Parts: sequence; C-alpha cells; structure tokens
Amino acid sequence: MKVFNDHRIAAIDIARGYAVLTMFIAHAQPDQASGWAHLLTIASGGERPRTLFAITGGLALGLFVASGLRRGGDIGELRRTIAIRGVFLIALGLFLQTMSSGVSIVLDTWGLLFLIALPFLLVRNTALLVSATVLLVVGTAVKLWVGTSLNLTLAVHTEFLQLLDWFTTGSYPVLIWLAFLGFGYAISRLDLSRRRTQLLLLLGGVVLFSAVVDAVLTTSLPGAPGTFLGDLLEHVSAIGFAVALIAALLLVTSGMGVVARVAGLVLFPLRAVGSMPLTIYTGHVLALTVWRGFGAPGAESWLPFLTLTLCSLVFATLWRLFLGRGPLERLIGVISLPSQSRTQQLPGSLQGAEKVDRTR
Repeated sequence: MKVFNDHRIAAIDIARGYAVLTMFIAHAQPDQASGWAHLLTIASGGERPRTLFAITGGLALGLFVASGLRRGGDIGELRRTIAIRGVFLIALGLFLQTMSSGVSIVLDTWGLLFLIALPFLLVRNTALLVSATVLLVVGTAVKLWVGTSLNLTLAVHTEFLQLLDWFTTGSYPVLIWLAFLGFGYAISRLDLSRRRTQLLLLLGGVVLFSAVVDAVLTTSLPGAPGTFLGDLLEHVSAIGFAVALIAALLLVTSGMGVVARVAGLVLFPLRAVGSMPLTIYTGHVLALTVWRGFGAPGAESWLPFLTLTLCSLVFATLWRLFLGRGPLERLIGVISLPSQSRTQQLPGSLQGAEKVDRTR
C-alpha cells in the first residue's frame, strides 16, 4: 500500500503538522495554565506556529508550481488551478467565520494570498527575497500604525470590515503573511535534497533565531511587544525558527538510513496531519463550535486541547493509511482540475486521486 506519493517531502508535512497542532493550543488552552502545562504554552510559541504554517505553505506552493512546470505544464493553467483553490479557501474561510468557534480563521486570508501571488510565480529568487523583506517591514508598520487610524475611520462602514481584517487589523495581515509566503516560496527553489543546503538552512535559521532572542533578552536592542521594532523582531525570530525546524526535519527524514526510517515511523501521525491541514483545521473549528455550544465543558483544563490533538492524530493516521488524500484536499483537487480531468476523477477511484495529488 503506497501511503504517500514520491513527490511529497516528509519534512514539510511534519513541520506543517506540528504548526497545525500547536495552533490548537491558542484555541483550546485553559485561562490559567500552571505547572507542566506551561511547556505546552511555550511549545505554541506565540507567532512561531503561525509563521511556520505560512512558510510551509509557501514551500508547498513553490513545489506545486515547480512540479507542474517540470512535467511540461502551462503556467497559465497552473495559475488557473491556484486561483480556483484560492477562491475555494476564501469561501470556506468566510463560512467558518460565521461559526462561534472562538478561532480567528486563517483560510480566507490564505486564499487571498493565493490570488495576490498569481502574477509573481515566476519572479526570480533575488527579487522575491528582497520583496518579501520589504513587505515584512512595511506590513509590520501598517499593522501597528496605519491599521489603528484606518480602523477608527472606516470601522463604521460595515462593508469595509472584512478588508480591514485582511489588510490591517486582523490576526493575519496580508502584507506580513505575503512576506512569509514569499520566503517559503524562495526556499522551495533550493535543492532541498542536498545535505549542504539542509545544513546551510539549519545554520541560517538557528543564527537568525538566536541573534534575535539574544538581542531581546540582553536588551541590546530596544523593542517591546507592541512597538515597531519589537513586533518586527518577533516576526524575524519566528522565521528563523521555521527555517531551522524545516531544515532539521529535512536532515532527519531524508535519505534511506536507519535514522530516516525510524523518524518516518515515529513521526508518521504528525506527517499525516500535515498532509491534510485543510481537513484537520476545518474539523477543529467545527469541533470547537460544538464544544462552545455546549458551554465549553472542561475549559479550565487541558482536556479539550488534548482531545483535539489525539483525535486529529488518530483520524489523520487512519485516513492516510486506508483512504489516502484528506477529504477536503481531495475535494479542492477535483474542483480545480481541468474539466476533462475532472470528469475522469468523478468516479472516485483512489488510484486516480493519488495520481493527481500534485499539491500539499
């Protein structure tokens, strides 16, 4: 039984699985955490899981485009596929916003990013990295300064509320997240199978993360949360953490040695979650909606988080083993196929679905 396609990179799925599950902490942690539970809060790391999710998303998008072009695909057709998926994500995200889940939904922002990225899929890496850096700086400033004044001016007009949420005042400001996507997209163009590349990424990520942490801890640079420099340093630190984690997972899971096989076996449930992030994310929003609808029993404990995590790991593992691609991932794949290919897919053979599993 072939569980994963050869083109999927285990490290990316595992990293994204970690990002999804640690985001659960912010959504289901008790108000007062103490003792060992502080470790879970530390693991969630504030911005780190969300940034890791965005970086891996950029990686997946870059690998999807590269894979399509390598097989002789047309860039116009690839853009059409990405655009359809973007619209689907926006619609699903806006639908999930109507739920009383207590979660700040990211899917609509992610779909919008897909649409914005369409003209820039073939931009050279140098320009991509420079643009992403500028976007990160400008986006941080817009979020902190411009967003406040715009919110006061335009919030009375309800037709602007969603635009405000996407671009300035929301949890996932488009400019900042577009920068994260750009960094991930640039990394996807490297030869990730080479040990040299993996080691350089690990070193760069660790240095970036450590330098920022050291600067903050020793107060050698001014900047507290809520200030421009403080917020920018938090983003840079999260990027360094994401790059270092992905590189470390590439080192551990790539190759055919004993370490890679053992790591692949142990981390398989996490990889399964990362291979179907849309399904797991949507499922956890629906579960939290039902839970809060019943008065949020057990909210004072870590039981809701542990239940969500365990159910996600078990569901994803069993689904991946016996059915392959996640249900929502399969749906969005079929919707975005050309009409002729879609007709061939509708009978629903697992073998056919796996053959078109071109994206993460």
